[in-house]
Amino acid sequence: MAFKQAMGALSVVITLIAYARYMRKAACGEIQPHPISWALWGVVTLIAYLVQCKQNAGPGSWVVLFTWVSCFLIAIYSYYKYKWNFERSEVVFLIAGLAAVFCYSLSKTPWVLAGCATAADVIGYYSTIKKGWIEPFKDDWLAFLLNGIKFFVAFPALQSYSIGTYLYPVTIGAMNLGVFAMLVCRQNRVSIPSRNM
Repeated sequence: MAFKQAMGALSVVITLIAYARYMRKAACGEIQPHPISWALWGVVTLIAYLVQCKQNAGPGSWVVLFTWVSCFLIAIYSYYKYKWNFERSEVVFLIAGLAAVFCYSLSKTPWVLAGCATAADVIGYYSTIKKGWIEPFKDDWLAFLLNGIKFFVAFPALQSYSIGTYLYPVTIGAMNLGVFAMLVCRQNRVSIPSRNM
């Protein structure tokens, strides 16, 4: 149990480092987190956390709890800091994500709940991936790398292993690593924007 608690605590430390860096860069205007993605991630991460609690995930769920709070803070901050014009496709993906959340309220089966939360979270990546592809320097690749790693660090901290406890963190860990790879590749292909712009 001590090992699981240590891994759970380590995943939380990585989470705090990743989001402290992310918020600092957002406050300095170096990056622009997309509020639709972060708001949807906040909602579904809360659902994933509740599912993990019901499935007795133990210290492995701590990372999900801290991620939920951070996602909401980033979404609110970004929404009010920048002027956003949401495209129709982004609104469609938001609605699709919320529909997956609605499915959560209709089911009591843990693997269905975890599947709905995971699907909604993956849908939430659309706006961030689209923005990152076009403007790769307006997001932080290191934060996505750390947010991918934290879920895999938390995996051995899970107290019980079932689809309800591990589907969400494994999938979202992989998605974060995917966004990290995309941002790094795009930043290497796109010239650095002028600081005077």
